[in-house]
Amino acid sequence: MTLRFAFTPGEPAGIGPDLCVYMAQHQQPYPVVVISDSRLLTERAAQLQQPLQVIAVDPQQLPEQPAPAGAIYVWQTDLAAPAVAGQVNPANAGYVLDTLTRAGQGCLDGLFAAMITAPANKGVINDAGIPFSGHTEFLQELSGADQVVMMLATHGLRVGLVTTHLPLRAVADAITPERV
Repeated sequence: MTLRFAFTPGEPAGIGPDLCVYMAQHQQPYPVVVISDSRLLTERAAQLQQPLQVIAVDPQQLPEQPAPAGAIYVWQTDLAAPAVAGQVNPANAGYVLDTLTRAGQGCLDGLFAAMITAPANKGVINDAGIPFSGHTEFLQELSGADQVVMMLATHGLRVGLVTTHLPLRAVADAITPERV
């Protein structure tokens, strides 16, 4: 299997699409497939004054090689409404969850080795009438896993969190020897 990664840009009005555009400016060591609306990415690239070539991919024929610098693989996932940077819209809550579902299921099906997620706006998703407490819990439900761990990673440091998405006053009670 090719070592391939899924990237979900999170809240379309947020920083995630920007991160996708900036990532595309550099040659990646592995194929990265952004699960997004290509129009969102090309519009954001224009706003950021960054060149961007979108290469559409079919989930049945995912790339084996990294995209060249300046290009990005996109598994088209349509926005429900146009996205404006800095202006959240609950109409796009389903889009955010669709991207997470595609990436998560793609990992479960062996299409992707892992997924990279940009921030999602939990409040906007909840405002759309969809219960959502975060990526970790969403992916736990999608995968049917009994236990999950959120991990933050960078060069030389990996941190596994004991708690996720709790009110601060509940954190101390949630840290137990069994959870650690």
